[in-house]
Amino acid sequence: MAISASTPANLVVGAGDLEVDEASVGATADDNEFTVNQELFEPDNLNGIAGMLVGTQYKRREEAVLACTTPEISAAVLALLWAGSSSAVAGDETTIDWDGTRRLPTSAFKDYAIVVPGLDGKEFKFLADNAINQGNISYTASDGNMMSPRGEYHSKWAASPTARSPHRIIVTAAGS
Repeated sequence: MAISASTPANLVVGAGDLEVDEASVGATADDNEFTVNQELFEPDNLNGIAGMLVGTQYKRREEAVLACTTPEISAAVLALLWAGSSSAVAGDETTIDWDGTRRLPTSAFKDYAIVVPGLDGKEFKFLADNAINQGNISYTASDGNMMSPRGEYHSKWAASPTARSPHRIIVTAAGS
């Protein structure tokens, strides 16, 4: 396939910004990843057929994982990384910790999005709804480098599902 007039508009360059519940959390660093993990069942060995049969696949499970690095450190960002944590403010000090409650409240689940601007107003949005960080929580501080914790936000299905999955990609064309 050759380069066409639409090639520049179809190139996605840049890490993008993180949004949580449609509010900007800030810039990201390093590589952001949006992965849709699927688990499919396929019956095999049907009457000796040498491979899998088209149309017999059954989706057992699906989730998206939105992984991103957030160098803009704040109490709010730290709390997003620690699923089920809470924060208390006393004067100028905010303490973030976990109270030992093992079942995460529904308030711990947020809608995450990485928004990457394209050319001439085009925008790419990668969304993981009802998500929590299921990655390890690690903070590294060093001379000559930024502390940039990485979250792995896994989408979850709502108890009363709609026709829409809890993860999707939205491409907005310029001027729409």
